[in-house]
Amino acid sequence: MDVKEEIARQIEKLPPDAQNRVLQFVASLASPTRGTNGADLCQFASSLDAESAHQMTRAIEEECERIDTTEW
Repeated sequence: MDVKEEIARQIEKLPPDAQNRVLQFVASLASPTRGTNGADLCQFASSLDAESAHQMTRAIEEECERIDTTEW
């Protein structure tokens, strides 16, 4: 049995809502692009002033670099 046949056989066993989730997943895998094209982001180049960029960098360094050992 080939892969397509096995996938179809397994999907037939699923309830309709699960089949729909499988369809959405397969469609996302088949999508030719994921995320945003870099060229589309060029319009935002230099749109952030130096002070705002510094504040963002500082916030990332202060908040994202920490490990909270009691979180888990």
